Amino acid sequence: MGLRPRLTIRARLTLLYCATFTAGTAAALAMVYLLMSRLLTPAVAPTPAVSPSGTVPAPAGAGTQVLDTLLLASGVALAVCVLGAAGVGWLVVGRMLAPIRRITATAGRIAGGNLDERVWLQGPYDELRELADTFDGMLSRLQAAFEGHRRFAANASHELLTPLATSQALLDLAAADPSACDLSTLLAELTEVNERSERIVTALLDLARAENGVATTAPADLAGFARDAIAITAREAAERGVSVTARLDTALVDGDPTLLRQLAVNLVANAIRHNHPGGLAMVEVGADRRQAVITVANTGPLVTPEQVEVLFEPFTRGTGRTRHRDAGRPGGHGLGLAIVRAVATAHRGTLTATANPAGGLTVHVRLARSIP
Repeated sequence: MGLRPRLTIRARLTLLYCATFTAGTAAALAMVYLLMSRLLTPAVAPTPAVSPSGTVPAPAGAGTQVLDTLLLASGVALAVCVLGAAGVGWLVVGRMLAPIRRITATAGRIAGGNLDERVWLQGPYDELRELADTFDGMLSRLQAAFEGHRRFAANASHELLTPLATSQALLDLAAADPSACDLSTLLAELTEVNERSERIVTALLDLARAENGVATTAPADLAGFARDAIAITAREAAERGVSVTARLDTALVDGDPTLLRQLAVNLVANAIRHNHPGGLAMVEVGADRRQAVITVANTGPLVTPEQVEVLFEPFTRGTGRTRHRDAGRPGGHGLGLAIVRAVATAHRGTLTATANPAGGLTVHVRLARSIP
């Protein structure tokens, strides 16, 4: 059984326009015809008589002839108007649907892999313009997401391959001249390389877990997580000569305790590592009627406003992607702030970061407060 041919949206809108126009015009002509018939046809036809002036009134059949002529003319006029309306409707509907065709054509080009395409529809801000602008905004977000994933894949490959290449180079050197190889030094270097690989893999797993959302939640106190973070990073802060101050008030939230603890640790560790000797890191936790807030600020190198958003991308460091070590201390892997943003997003919170005028960064994470 064959499928019935379907009319295009342009044809259907044209038919709808013509039907509406025909119905309105026919109703108007019918009203005119009825009015004229009442004026030209008397209720009771009188007997023709000679008027005082000697003239004879027009016969009753004259009114019927006028009505017949009017009916014929109305029919012809209606047919002409319907044909004209069909042509005008086809053109008008075509112009109305032009933006839709433009969006469809853009979508077809994007399907070919060109995410740089945009509709850029001009004209009054009506429903079609709003649709086109929404489509353009969606494309911009998709392009940013794809570019971010490409950068992430490239950077992750680099970060994971670097320790492997280092291990292979150490082993090749030892194999080339075993007598000159210091076994204890080789083991220490290989252990450090393996520990770095383990940190990177662990951070990647933390990031993946945070981006997958929160499966189960429990009441938790952000202040407690901040205290844990300060204790965990105390040794590193002492080694770097960074003082940590805290003002911690109870701030209850519903969330994943493991992820929230990781958020606090990453924020404090970032404030310590991207600082200068004798610098300061400040940790504050508080709550208002609706939100719990953890704020971490630090002194350190100047950060431009343009760099602030980039710092929260995976494998991005404040002093560049190639920084791995600093005076014998382990450097960051560039995933700390990316995990912070992922955890905040997973808990439907908001994260804002601003560059301090004198250097360093201030980060605010706001989460919905748990009401006991």
